Amino acid sequence: MSTVADDVRPEPELPPKPEKRRWPDLSVQVLIGMVLGILAGLFFGELIAPVQLLGEIFIALLQMTVLPYILISLIGGLGKLSYPEVRLLAVRGGRFVLLFWLIALFVIVAFTASFPSWESATFFSSSLVQIREPTDIVALYIPSNPFFSLSSSVIPAVVLFSLAIGLAVIGVPGKSSFLSNLEVLGGAIMRIAGFVARLAPIGVFALIAAAAGTLDVEALGRLQVYILAYIGAALLLSFWVLPGLVGVLTSIEPRRVLSAAQDALITAFATGSLLIVLPLMAERIKVLLAEANTHSREADSAVDLVVPINFNLPNLGKLLSLAFVPFAGWFAGTTLTAEQFPLFLFSGLLSFFGEVVVALPFLLDLMRIPADMFQLFLAVDVFTGRFGTLLAGVHTVVLALLTAAAVSGNTRLRWAALWRYAVVSAVLGVSLFLGLRIFFEVVVPQEYRQYEKLVQMELLVDRVQATETKLEEAAPQPRGSDGSRLGAIQERGTLRVGYLPQSLPFMYRNEQAQQVGLEADLAHLLASEMNVELEFVQLPWEDFVQHLADGRVDIVLSGLFVTPQRALKLRFSEPYLNANIGLVVPDHERDRYASVAKLRALESVRFASLDLPYYTAFIRRNVPNAEVVIIDSPRRFFSAEAGEFDALIYSAEAGSAWTLVYPQFSVVVPKPKPLSAPIAVGLPLDAPRLYAFVDTWLQLQRESGVIDELHDYWILGEGAGRKHRRWSVLRDVLGWAE
Repeated sequence: MSTVADDVRPEPELPPKPEKRRWPDLSVQVLIGMVLGILAGLFFGELIAPVQLLGEIFIALLQMTVLPYILISLIGGLGKLSYPEVRLLAVRGGRFVLLFWLIALFVIVAFTASFPSWESATFFSSSLVQIREPTDIVALYIPSNPFFSLSSSVIPAVVLFSLAIGLAVIGVPGKSSFLSNLEVLGGAIMRIAGFVARLAPIGVFALIAAAAGTLDVEALGRLQVYILAYIGAALLLSFWVLPGLVGVLTSIEPRRVLSAAQDALITAFATGSLLIVLPLMAERIKVLLAEANTHSREADSAVDLVVPINFNLPNLGKLLSLAFVPFAGWFAGTTLTAEQFPLFLFSGLLSFFGEVVVALPFLLDLMRIPADMFQLFLAVDVFTGRFGTLLAGVHTVVLALLTAAAVSGNTRLRWAALWRYAVVSAVLGVSLFLGLRIFFEVVVPQEYRQYEKLVQMELLVDRVQATETKLEEAAPQPRGSDGSRLGAIQERGTLRVGYLPQSLPFMYRNEQAQQVGLEADLAHLLASEMNVELEFVQLPWEDFVQHLADGRVDIVLSGLFVTPQRALKLRFSEPYLNANIGLVVPDHERDRYASVAKLRALESVRFASLDLPYYTAFIRRNVPNAEVVIIDSPRRFFSAEAGEFDALIYSAEAGSAWTLVYPQFSVVVPKPKPLSAPIAVGLPLDAPRLYAFVDTWLQLQRESGVIDELHDYWILGEGAGRKHRRWSVLRDVLGWAE
């Protein structure tokens, strides 16, 4: 039986339920992943490179939902409106959208002023001679086959197709069920995107770790040009340019624009996501309108339309990323020309209706910039992306405010304030970009190191015993006891290789005074095949054929061009490499010689050239006003006084190597089609057995891929820097790895 006391007896205390473990916010996880990636890269160095695969998978997953999202969001966003609402939005808000886009494009062009004139040069790149089909503007923007545009990620055409469908849906009866289905599909895509976003800490860790473990310190020094310029431009636009427009056109104070929406802007900056703060942003805008006595049903309606639709339009935060394309060109040594900028800006604007991760690779390819530069963008976007999100938030607030004020008739233009605002904006912009350029050129100038990489290169293949023999010490030995030149080599026990001085990158001395280069590697391989040692003999340019004929040397290796005149005096093996005739010109005059048409239009031009009658005759035929001066070595051109020569006729491959020594010069291959220059081994006319041996051996080297490997190592410069491994704690501090 229970008693009253029992009824009021307190329940026994239960142990408190353990609180559910809370993981840090996604933004914090991403920051942790970034920090851990940097630490892992520094600790493991190049050994961390395989995790790049995880980063590439993450990028692919991000890109998976982009095009479907563009299609669905643009069709659904427009389809749910009425034609009067679209007209109202286009007329009243469209002019501000266009104004913001013009501001963005102007800033992107001005952005290039921050690029310092650091000395730079690169090894030969196939992009110099690559023949590309001209851009099909119609196919780029007109979706004649929308399914092809979608499958090929032709973003401008996809955007135009989506806008056309969205506008058409507005007037279709019974569209509600279609739009509701689109919302369901859009929700599913956003769920997929949300799942992929949760993988961001892993993806960011992999990308940053691989970059930190393999990135050249010199390259990192160049990346700071983009990082600082981007952050500076984003802050200038966010805190002065955009709020200043509100102050000029309305009665709202610019400072109040930022303070009223500060919680939404800070949240967007911290999370790196504009989408999650759109409702909060719309609420703060309406409060600000009410404070300024511009609150009305029309104004509220404008805010409700502009905020979500603007999310689907290229905002300033996204458009500022376009500046990476000219930066990538500057970084890679393929600076955009003035003629390329209109196509770049127009294509970039349309491309950025989609996601940056899809648009940038498309634009890099369109502008003929190496596609692997996109990996650098992903690395620096970790630093710059949040500033872009902040700018996108300010863009949304200001656009909604100005559109709402225009709809309710509360805009007013004060000319005095406008001129003051324009002058201050111009001064701040010039100070930012030119100030950064001066900072990089004067305060933190970059030391040029490409020449060091060239002279530090070593042979790729195993060496045989090699000596250097002076020409006067090389006794003539035209034949062996069997009457052949091949017999003389076998009896002597050495292969005498003649080479011409200053034959970069085929034969030259490195900093250890060793003969290195593509043909030095070939010489060691050939001597090994013959089971003999090597003697290198330097020959003069003017009579090297004579010394080949009298037996002072057995073969000549110096990147010899095959010409009809030379073929009368010596025998060439089958060409093992096809070089490309180009022009070495001062950096600032590259565009002047970019095409054959421009060359023909020159009133007068003075070329320097080695004694190569076949190629100089070709130049004279195609450039009627050209004067060609024969010189005895490439260095004669590089050491000439300013104005003595305009350009050097040389192979693009060898000329690129020389620009590493003289970085104030660049190589140009006039378009549309380069002139091929076969390179072969020089052999005596009267040595059929030696010719058969060398020619057959070269064919085997081509078939086995050895020639291609040597080409990539010496011509493309893949061997530059191999001597110095990336510093890491694991190897260089702890000594736990070789």
